[in-house]
Amino acid sequence: MAGTQEGKLRALHRALAAHPNQPVLFADLIREVWGDQPPAGPLPALRTLIKRLRRSVPDEIVTDASGYRLKVRTPGPCQLPADLPDFVGREQELERLERQEGVIAITGPPGVGKTALAVRLAHRLRERYFDGQLYVNLRAFASGPPVTPEQALSGFLKALGVPQAAIPATLDAQVELYKKKLDGKRVLVVLDNAVEDVIEPLLPNQEGCLAILTSRHDLPGQLRLDVLGDDAAHELLTSMRVGGTADERKELVRLCAHLPLALRIAGANAVHGHIEDYLDELRGDRLDVLEIDGDTAVRATFELSYRALTSEAKRVFRLLGLPPGADIGLEAATALAGRDPEPQLDELVTAGLVDHVGVRYQLHDLIRLFAADAADDDDQAGLLAMYAWYLRTAHNAVLQIVPETSLVTEPDLDGPSLAFADRDEAGAWLEEEHSNLVAAVVAAPSPYAQQLADALRIYLHIGRFEIDKAVVFRAGLRTARAAGDLAGQGAALYGLGMSAWTRGEYRDALDHYAEALKFAPTPFAVASLRNACGIVYAEMGETRQADECFEESLRIRREIGDERGIGSVLMNLGISSGTRGDLRRAAEYMAEGKDRSIRLGLYNQAAIALDNLSVAYFELGELDKALATSLESVQMHTSQDQQRALANALASLARIHAERGEIAEGLAAAHKCFEVAREAEHPKARIDCLVAMAVLEPEKAADHAGDAVELGRKIGYGPGVITASILLAQATASVELIDEVLTTIHETDSMMDHSRALLVRARITRSIDTAREALASAEQRSQAKVASDARSFLVTLGA
Repeated sequence: MAGTQEGKLRALHRALAAHPNQPVLFADLIREVWGDQPPAGPLPALRTLIKRLRRSVPDEIVTDASGYRLKVRTPGPCQLPADLPDFVGREQELERLERQEGVIAITGPPGVGKTALAVRLAHRLRERYFDGQLYVNLRAFASGPPVTPEQALSGFLKALGVPQAAIPATLDAQVELYKKKLDGKRVLVVLDNAVEDVIEPLLPNQEGCLAILTSRHDLPGQLRLDVLGDDAAHELLTSMRVGGTADERKELVRLCAHLPLALRIAGANAVHGHIEDYLDELRGDRLDVLEIDGDTAVRATFELSYRALTSEAKRVFRLLGLPPGADIGLEAATALAGRDPEPQLDELVTAGLVDHVGVRYQLHDLIRLFAADAADDDDQAGLLAMYAWYLRTAHNAVLQIVPETSLVTEPDLDGPSLAFADRDEAGAWLEEEHSNLVAAVVAAPSPYAQQLADALRIYLHIGRFEIDKAVVFRAGLRTARAAGDLAGQGAALYGLGMSAWTRGEYRDALDHYAEALKFAPTPFAVASLRNACGIVYAEMGETRQADECFEESLRIRREIGDERGIGSVLMNLGISSGTRGDLRRAAEYMAEGKDRSIRLGLYNQAAIALDNLSVAYFELGELDKALATSLESVQMHTSQDQQRALANALASLARIHAERGEIAEGLAAAHKCFEVAREAEHPKARIDCLVAMAVLEPEKAADHAGDAVELGRKIGYGPGVITASILLAQATASVELIDEVLTTIHETDSMMDHSRALLVRARITRSIDTAREALASAEQRSQAKVASDARSFLVTLGA
């Protein structure tokens, strides 16, 4: 039995917490709190305790019919940097800010401690905002490229559980999804080093959320942060174990202008020597200066700390000011320095010039600027060596994930780089270095910018990094144009074309590819771009143009002996042959492409070939083969984690099940397809899946087919529109629509659906002649299932 009131509350909380999210009976709770001596009115006494407990714990306590239930919240994401262990002062500011709601703005000069105060405040408020604490350094005042609102929101959405493939490509769509994810949540958002024109889209405007902003610029409703007071400054020095007399510490505070950043650096150096000697050096020739401004104080501490370093540590420090990213790992720092810099990094950490956060190293913006200003021409060579190392290592990582990756540019790949044991290790490195790689493309000179953009092209494409794709390829194109680098321009335009194709913007994709072809430096690049054009034409239903592109690509690849590329083009020719209705040839192309891919270990490519082969078998009416091949394709795509291709394969599987009359299995595949296609933002797969749903749910066929037609026309997916229109005409008995479809089929040479369209027209009009045309068309193309259906219909007509 618990004695005191606080003891009763603890006992009650323990009893509920022992069974999270499950009701605990009233009688059991009474027994846990009062034992065998319950009060006269146990239920009212229990209700009173529950009311008090609700005010003191963050978790919701729910009343059920027979008891109470502790609804334990799953902790939300926490992106906050670590709190400073020796944070001092600012208690009045913290008490004031803790009472504010909505938006908190902390402004002030550089080095005054804005970020430290914002992070300390955020950690103190974590319990209130239990659904998540988001943080981004917008780097508005850094030497490297600032973080854009799109990049910041992409990071927030990923932290909030949105898969990378489902993060929208436009700012408006990102903001809409951000608001939806925050709806009904209590989330804290810290926007560090911000400027006013990028803040608005990032603010969590939902009730119950809080934003903390820091900036050197004035902001509405700001707390303008002043330097540390005497007591807080002395407390900081004491916490750092700086010795000396009270007067000497007072003089150190004055010479550091009471700025926390300057005091931390001075304190780190004063600890290791006599404070009076350090003060003499810090004064320099300014003994008569009575007032020290902040910029002078900070620069003086930097210079003194820098002078005290060993020559090698000075060099590493200067080098660390040059890279454009927010932090750096030991391997990249080694490439930058040309040797293992760990001893020098330890020296810089001890001097207070570099922060060691986890396995990464960071510099304050002001320190980075000081280091960059001190750099000379020899140091610039180290930066170029780091860019070259990033290029080689990124290429190695992408090859590990997608072995069929090839480059349009021809970079020098000889030199130091990291190697990766498997795709997981490679993916982990790319994820860790992602923001630095993007920043490197933006900041690097030619040829590194355009070559690194080319190396990242496939990685950004399969990862659906739509925001970063735009940044990387535009930066690569800008640098290549300025340098007159034709191959670099071609590579960047190739990337922009792939981006447009991914979004279903087919005409834009073709425009980018056409321009890229003007700069293609090698036969291999021409073959790759012609193949890419063919894919777009095929998805638009323009089969003649697609065939011309594929055949030219295949000819070039055979001439140069590109075995990997030959398999890819064979598969694309199979798709085009199938669209034209030459199904036997389509199956042959697909089978050869699959066998080549497996022989070369290109399993992503092999899985795609299997999906397309299953479609060919489906159209030939060989449904057992179609099902087995489709299931194998889905399994391979799942193991390779290729979401767009998986969505395509699931749509094929759903349609095969529908044709076999396996409704439950078909619906399961279709629902999974919709889920994957939505996350991967893949409208083409969604259209194909709607076609399958029109067969699986005949009572809703008109709705499903109509949606597919509308979406297909919106993105220009010709074959999908044709197939869906046939089903829509069948569901609505529209002769006008089926005649329009037949006209389109003849104009685009999309003959795979010809017999199916004729059979639908025959059924609507009850025409024996049209049914016989459908039978002839199906037999010409070996479409056994359609031919069988046509014969059955002729029997019903008495023919």
